[in-house]
Amino acid sequence: MRDIRSDLQERANLIDEQMRAAYAHFDKFVEQAQRDRDARIADLKSGLAMITKFMDFEQRYIGNVPLAAPSSSLISLADLFVRKLNEVGPISKEDLIDLAVKEGYFPDAEKALQVVHPMLVNMLRSEQIRELPNGTFAPPILSQAMKLRRVM
Repeated sequence: MRDIRSDLQERANLIDEQMRAAYAHFDKFVEQAQRDRDARIADLKSGLAMITKFMDFEQRYIGNVPLAAPSSSLISLADLFVRKLNEVGPISKEDLIDLAVKEGYFPDAEKALQVVHPMLVNMLRSEQIRELPNGTFAPPILSQAMKLRRVM
């Protein structure tokens, strides 16, 4: 009977190399996805900053409609929503409104609703967040991950 331990060891080493290559490929893919996400977020933030400047200009021009929150507050509120969605996962609009009130962006839920709803619509259009079929909001990565699962 022939000793095949060296053949088995060689195969095990080959499979181990293939696994390391697969891990390295995955890590490169994740890094590229993160760079793409960061670039997209930076672009969206600059667009949001420009929109808030236009809103400030319109506020000064019209003058009689009070702006619910300063533009820098709107940007930080949008950042808070994205961060919270990434940390917790899907959150309802009501919970996001409650979060905005709790964090001190608005004095009450009624005033928060007047600003948060249009903000969520803009964040959806700019793909900063996703709306799930049950009406909750989620980070875009969750939605992209679900699309990838369907493809595989």
